[in-house]
Amino acid sequence: MYIRACLVALTLLVTAFAGAARASHYALADVPRLVKPGEVEKLKKASISTTEELLAKSAKAKDRKALAKSSGLSAADLLVLAKRCDLLRIKGVGSEMVLLLEAAGVKSTSDLVKQDAAKLLTAATDANKTAKITEKLPTEPQLADWIDQAKKLPQVVETK
Repeated sequence: MYIRACLVALTLLVTAFAGAARASHYALADVPRLVKPGEVEKLKKASISTTEELLAKSAKAKDRKALAKSSGLSAADLLVLAKRCDLLRIKGVGSEMVLLLEAAGVKSTSDLVKQDAAKLLTAATDANKTAKITEKLPTEPQLADWIDQAKKLPQVVETK
């Protein structure tokens, strides 16, 4: 009976935290292709050290304005960074894929939900030929999964 109760508790615990594992957030210093070292330093002074914190503090226009003041970065630059961090909420999307998606015209999860996987693969392939971002392109099923994930996420970045 005790073992069964432990298994039930473990199952509930795993289920409860399954959604929390969706995001691929990083220390800002670990993604220099997404957040330049100078930006990392400015954000550190504003007490932001992870992509998750950056998204939380820059998703809304009023928050970007306040962060611009405290960090010295422009609100426009913070919007770009917020959109990048927004894409990191998709399981399987890391910094390299964020850059590939951007090069293919997908700047945020709200852009991603509007995509067709086959067309996005073509755009990503073409963009990668020019920009040489990655050695391993995502597959069409991966892109379809990312699009589906984006459709299930709440849209948090205000673009005003």
